[in-house]
Amino acid sequence: MGSLIPGRGSPGTSRSFTLILGGGGARGFAHLGVLRALEHHGLHPEAVVGVSMGAVVGATYAMRDDWYRAVLAMELPRFPGRSEPASEKSVGRVGSIRRSVAALRTAAAMLFDWGPGARAREAGLAELRKLVGPARLERARIPVVVTATDLRSGRRVELRTGDAVEAMYASGALAGVLPPLERGEQLLADGAYVDLAPVDIARELAPPVVIAVDAGQSTGAPGIRNGFQAIMRAMDICHRKHAQLRFAQADLVLRPIFARDISVLEFGAVRECVAAGIRIVRAEIETIRRVLAP
Repeated sequence: MGSLIPGRGSPGTSRSFTLILGGGGARGFAHLGVLRALEHHGLHPEAVVGVSMGAVVGATYAMRDDWYRAVLAMELPRFPGRSEPASEKSVGRVGSIRRSVAALRTAAAMLFDWGPGARAREAGLAELRKLVGPARLERARIPVVVTATDLRSGRRVELRTGDAVEAMYASGALAGVLPPLERGEQLLADGAYVDLAPVDIARELAPPVVIAVDAGQSTGAPGIRNGFQAIMRAMDICHRKHAQLRFAQADLVLRPIFARDISVLEFGAVRECVAAGIRIVRAEIETIRRVLAP
């Protein structure tokens, strides 16, 4: 076998590589664009490591040939937390009351249940089953590793075998939004909490080059006016700085540039995010080829 997956290109055209697909929520759909553009240029990862939304895209890619169409077909508009269309936003006193009521409901869902997404858990699992059915990670067409965070121990959990749907769900279960996945003594949630870029895992999978996709988005926060906003901003800074340190260990990092701020649960922006992924590969294709040069 050459450096590319059999049937996908000519041997020796480039070195093989492992692709790390990080988190980012809705922005993680940029991974679709990255993979699509890489394949357009004849570049195919021989292994994938997925975190959070990257786990959904990566596992689907590793398990089915029509991965692009399948992920785009996911029905996500009803997922809790989506941005309210501008035409439906309420203004004035009535709008303020409605927003306050919505905030109270969200707070109640987090205090007395696992979060506002608890009701959508089964619908989310159903969408994941549409992607991969009863498939198991160890039977994927290329090696795939999905990571999650054990909330009880605080440790990273590597999922290399077992039910693919459970692995994808666990890796993307945002704390306070979706219920974590109970697995024995473990309580599994979003893999990005402990490690957004598991470069060490990628290097264990044999391909010599590690390319990572960082779908994070750092923006300024001029409107910090109270303690809660300050805490949230501080947490965001810590998260991004830790992510930068981890991503820096890869051989190449692709960072899609989004035309505007896109929130984690803004699934109406899927195609914008896919386009951002395509654009970054087009912009960096010469760099990618140099990194993969034999």
